[in-house]
Amino acid sequence: MAEAAQRTSFVGTKIASGITEFAARLSKIDPNLTAAIKNGSVQVVDYALYCSRNLEKSTTIEAFQASDDKKVGVTNLNKRQLEANTYFLVTGIQVLESTKAIGGDVTVDNAEYGVIGNLIANGEFELKVGDKVLVPRNSMEVFRTSKYSDEREGYYELDCPKLISPLTDIVPWIYLPKSAENKALKIVLHGVKTNKA
Repeated sequence: MAEAAQRTSFVGTKIASGITEFAARLSKIDPNLTAAIKNGSVQVVDYALYCSRNLEKSTTIEAFQASDDKKVGVTNLNKRQLEANTYFLVTGIQVLESTKAIGGDVTVDNAEYGVIGNLIANGEFELKVGDKVLVPRNSMEVFRTSKYSDEREGYYELDCPKLISPLTDIVPWIYLPKSAENKALKIVLHGVKTNKA
């Protein structure tokens, strides 16, 4: 008990780890899964949910889509949902832009991605899960970190990590002032998830 109190004393600070943040939310997940975590049959592991999406001629983009199937280099989510009995705590979000136009030999799954440019930075980002807004519409400028910084390129650390439940639609929305045709974005949700030991 003292160990749990010590682990949760850092929650909500920059020094709290993803696993500490997850431990502080155990009361919010399925009690059977909590018991499985405590007995060691389920563990909490580092994980990143991602998708690469061609922007085409759109100004409003649903990054994860209901028609998505797992495909290496494109997305690691089926139907934009976590599997049954899988919880995910988002601790940071990363947005990267393709460095070359999509077309010909350059596709979303083999493109090189880097820091977002002016057009994308002038857009807005929102994260919805089910019918809840976890991250309200915010300037995409928060993802404009330099490749020379100590952080990951395009990474925005959440001061308030967000818990995502299984079988719930995860929908990052991108709103742009005008279309960025022939460009692609890579959206990565960093955090920790439950996984069989």
